[in-house]
This record gives sequence, C-alpha cells and structure tokens, in this order.
Amino acid sequence: MVMNEVELQKIVDAWIAAEDAEEGADIHGSKWWAVSQVLDWALEDQPELLWRFILTAYKRELSDKASAVLAAGPLEDLLSKFGPDYIDRVEELAVADDQFNWLLGGVWRLDMTDEVWARVQSARHEVW
Repeated sequence: MVMNEVELQKIVDAWIAAEDAEEGADIHGSKWWAVSQVLDWALEDQPELLWRFILTAYKRELSDKASAVLAAGPLEDLLSKFGPDYIDRVEELAVADDQFNWLLGGVWRLDMTDEVWARVQSARHEVW
C-alpha cells in the first residue's frame, strides 16, 4: 500500500483525536477508523506504514494518554512483530532524539525476542 504524506497526516490526526477522546464520546467513535487502520498495519504485515505512522505521530504534541498508547501500541507492536528488522532504526533514533527515547520508555516486552528486548532496554536512557 502506497500512502502519501497528506493521507498519513489525516490518519495521525484521527488516531490522536480518537485516543484522546473519552470512550463513548462521538469523536472517539467517528475517528476509531484510524486506530483500526494502524492496528491493521501490524496485523497485516505492513511494518513500513506502521513505522512511518510512529515517526509522524511521536513528533506531535501528544497528551500523556496518546503518548502512552503510541508506545504501548504501535511501537510495541512494531518491535514485537518486526523487531529484528527495525531495532537498528529504533536504536539510532533513540540516541539522536530525546523525545523518541522517552517514548521508547513506555514500551513493554510483549512478544519481542530476547535480543530485541535487550537492545530496547539498552537504548533507553532517562531524558526528563
């Protein structure tokens, strides 16, 4: 699936709105399609779209709630399912960008291999 930046930004906007909204609120339901789309990328073996989503979303001003969901959802899913293919990029970004490193601190092991999990832990450092 090819996705341009405008389409990606729309998904990020809707995902943030859905995750920030209270469950049951109109906006939560009307924007839930974006949450579902991001989950589908993990389930349907589309890691590059998932990675692009993460790279776009984490740079936004996210609420604590949306940040926690981004770490424990898409980023954790990426590392659990596609970790060996993405850990180099994750480590590189964690060193170069304190905001991404902070996000990485919200990731739990889930289904990561021993090696990927060890590298995630090693890449983390206290930034705030």
